Amino acid sequence: MSVLIEQFKQSFKYTGRLSVSDYRIWSAWLLLLFILTYIAHLYAVYVLDNYAGSSINAVTGVHMFYAALLLVYVFLMFAITSALVRRHHDLGRSGWFSVLWFVPYIGVGYWIYLLCAKGTPGPNAYGPPV
Repeated sequence: MSVLIEQFKQSFKYTGRLSVSDYRIWSAWLLLLFILTYIAHLYAVYVLDNYAGSSINAVTGVHMFYAALLLVYVFLMFAITSALVRRHHDLGRSGWFSVLWFVPYIGVGYWIYLLCAKGTPGPNAYGPPV
């Protein structure tokens, strides 16, 4: 749990390193959060399809939900990008390699690589190991 709290605090930090074990935990947490928001999105679509014509409150509630969901997705993008940059720093690479994660199909394989690759054993240009 302390890893999640620490990574949450560093969600907008793009310096330093992120160890492979912390990256695995943080990735699992972000993946779970994404899955939960996607399920909530499907429920909102169901509400819109079935109750949009009968209740203005349902439509208003769904629109408010989507506004909140947008904030969650913005946070997720910053958290994912921050973790990717710090993980690349742990590997001794520039954070710009994070762009590969956003390429369709290549990104999934690259994410699996980042989950398995060990960082540089000693200090590198981005700081000491964590």
